Amino acid sequence: MTSAGYLTLAVLTVATVAFASGRWRPDAIAVLALLALLVSNVLDPRSAFAGFGSPVLIAVAAVYLVSAGLERTGVATAIGRRILRIAGANEALLILVFGGVGGVLSGVMNSIGAMAVLLPAAMAAAREARISPSKLLLPLALGTRLGGSLTLIAAPTNLIAAETLDSHGLRPFGFFEVSPVGVAFLVAGLAFMAVLGRRWLPAIVPAEHLTRKALMDIYQLRERLFEIRITRDSPLAGKTLEESELGAAAGVTVLSIMHARRRVVAPRPTDRLEAGDLLLVQGRMDELAASQVLNGAEVREKDKIEAGALESPEVRVAEVMLAPRSSLFGKTLREVDFREKYGVTVLAIWREGRSMRTKLVDLPVQLGDALLVQGRGDRIRVLGRDPDFLVLGPEETTPLRTDRRGWAIAAVLLMIALSIWGVEIAVAALIAAALVVGAGCINAEEIYRFVEWRVLVFIGAMLPVSTALNLTGATAQIVSGILGVIGNTPFAAMGALLAIGIAANQVMPSVAATVLMAPIALQIAAATESNPHAFMMAVIAAAATTFTPISNPVNLLVMGPGGYRMKDYVRIGLPLAVLIGIVALIVIPLIAR
Repeated sequence: MTSAGYLTLAVLTVATVAFASGRWRPDAIAVLALLALLVSNVLDPRSAFAGFGSPVLIAVAAVYLVSAGLERTGVATAIGRRILRIAGANEALLILVFGGVGGVLSGVMNSIGAMAVLLPAAMAAAREARISPSKLLLPLALGTRLGGSLTLIAAPTNLIAAETLDSHGLRPFGFFEVSPVGVAFLVAGLAFMAVLGRRWLPAIVPAEHLTRKALMDIYQLRERLFEIRITRDSPLAGKTLEESELGAAAGVTVLSIMHARRRVVAPRPTDRLEAGDLLLVQGRMDELAASQVLNGAEVREKDKIEAGALESPEVRVAEVMLAPRSSLFGKTLREVDFREKYGVTVLAIWREGRSMRTKLVDLPVQLGDALLVQGRGDRIRVLGRDPDFLVLGPEETTPLRTDRRGWAIAAVLLMIALSIWGVEIAVAALIAAALVVGAGCINAEEIYRFVEWRVLVFIGAMLPVSTALNLTGATAQIVSGILGVIGNTPFAAMGALLAIGIAANQVMPSVAATVLMAPIALQIAAATESNPHAFMMAVIAAAATTFTPISNPVNLLVMGPGGYRMKDYVRIGLPLAVLIGIVALIVIPLIAR
């Protein structure tokens, strides 16, 4: 292997560590890795930027738009409502039905889009069935991921695998060629989760009880709730909330004001404070005590504060999540003027299994965060219609273009038909996307919102890394090392490829793992004189086993509302990945041609 090969492996190692840390955006890491290979002359400019001209990017972008058509016309939502009528209150049956529908939906639309539609439906189903949402949400996410092997367009990883075959002069996969593998994965995976997996998941407070008292307990709000009595000689008397500077100087959020015997919940900045008012505030007692603003006011911690103090007939408390394509990702509440823009107050943020309740305005929000908000019902409904959020409630908040539903379904059928007739998948998907837009299923502005531009940048930057591995001889060296350990037996080689792929897919995004594993698979197939399509199916199979929040955003979406910790993902995901690997070793040799 040349010095360029060692340099490529070094860059790849650093990128893998960065992916696994989760501290930086994957697309930024991929671009920096590409830049490192470019400035070190491992790749020339034409090769380095070739990934951004790949048909894979066109296909992925077009599939996002077709997926958006199914979402915005209510096709997916209608399916979610039907689930509620079919599954009933049986926990195992709910897991089978939701996981199965999530898998099937992800076979024809983007898996993140499928999760965005089914997540609120799953929360509503858990509420009606009186079961813990933690028993349902992770199986739903994993079922949706397993459905990523049902069709060629089900996941970007499948399209990358097909493009790798084509670029090496081999026949690319057909639209349904990987379907038997996906069906086997979905059946085995859902059976495992319904019988064993659900017993290993935590049981948070059942969804039907997630109202006033339970939400306060889960988010531990009482530890940060205090009362302030405005005395006659207090400088706060006569001032509006905005003029009082309680938020800026004392670091507190006023949740309600008791005027005489009348309580004002979620007061406005223009509401005026009067002597004798009793304020319910959220903050830290030490900061309150040190604040000069509260001179002349009585501050006291109260052991028992009624949960009803946070709600009224007009004001309620709700949980919302960042949507998969949210523009707020990485920004603070202060940066986006959250309270002024949306008219609601963030009481707490649930992240990685714990509640965060102080200094929230300066905390960058992340994908998977659940926000406990307080606001008027009409403002929360408006929040639910905002594409940046998902409201975890039973009511419908998003107006749908149901009169265009037939066109969205027709677009999917057209894409499938064109692909079966031999039209290249990028062309077939682009024609279907044009039909979705032309028929009004989505409008021009939504084109830019529903396409995951970060994913396109990520794929475009990662594809040349695969080229560098081949050009420098690094791939050949890796393959030689693998075969030197396990021998040239095709079955053992496929098992080793699956094991390495499964491990790689847990510590880096599945797209990156596929880009790196695909050329290795082809060289192993050539060295063992095996069917290259079988080994490429093994790469797709490994991508379907992603169970950590690092590897796929679908898994991250359920962390907040499900109350999961990393150990919960490992407890159910690791045995599931082993099971899927065994199923792949049995099924792939039988169906690969």
